[in-house]
Amino acid sequence: MKTEQIKRIKLFGFFIILLVATQSCVVSSLHPLYTDSDRVHLEELEGVWLEDDKTRYEITTIVDTTGLEDQLNKMESVSKLKHKVGSKLKVKYKPNSGVSVSKDSITGQFVVNGALDHKQIMHYLYPDTRKHYQIKTLFEKDTSIFDGVLSKLNGNYFLDVIPNDVFLEEKLAESPAIGMLLPTHMFFKIEVKEDQLVLNSIEPDDFKKLLKSNRVRVEYIERDDDVIITAPTEDIQKFLMKFADSELFDEKDKGILKRIK
Repeated sequence: MKTEQIKRIKLFGFFIILLVATQSCVVSSLHPLYTDSDRVHLEELEGVWLEDDKTRYEITTIVDTTGLEDQLNKMESVSKLKHKVGSKLKVKYKPNSGVSVSKDSITGQFVVNGALDHKQIMHYLYPDTRKHYQIKTLFEKDTSIFDGVLSKLNGNYFLDVIPNDVFLEEKLAESPAIGMLLPTHMFFKIEVKEDQLVLNSIEPDDFKKLLKSNRVRVEYIERDDDVIITAPTEDIQKFLMKFADSELFDEKDKGILKRIK
């Protein structure tokens, strides 16, 4: 299914086809490819991009501040501990108290004092976990919305994209048949070059050739001509890091978006 059909689908838009992942002709995954510790956020990815003068992409940053405003005001320095603390953070829960940061006199570890749950702690240590991209695609009269998270693996940037929950609910209300589709995580190797956004994905045929050569073993399922990776995030990352610079991401199949704003 590689060749002209694939090219036509890619010209139609890298993200629009995500809504019907089983017809996307690119490898997808049941699990995300990112973890809190490897999430990054590039401001230069924001903007309005155009593909072949047909498809318009509006990429904006969404910051999750739900329930965190008060703690953020009290913990301005916590986000700066990212490089000092890492996984050695020790947390003490003190209900109904203010939030503060101190250093253990014996272990030398930083201690967060306050009633914070795990998600909030990760938000402070890794500020980029509070951010994700909203990707709005416009093609003729059709508009689609997706959520994107960027990660950096061995120096390469990968964008994990999945249909936005609210958008899917609206589509489900319009057509119950949408509920029969399986929203999966699509991932793209990307490069931002001034006024260009270069994207590349993995095609099922290339993935299957790699499997036949016994060069990789990763759990997956096939649905018609499509491939959905079922392996956990850790295995997906190992797979991508190993083959990021290989023929799996074929240069001739890459898509190029031009910045118009």
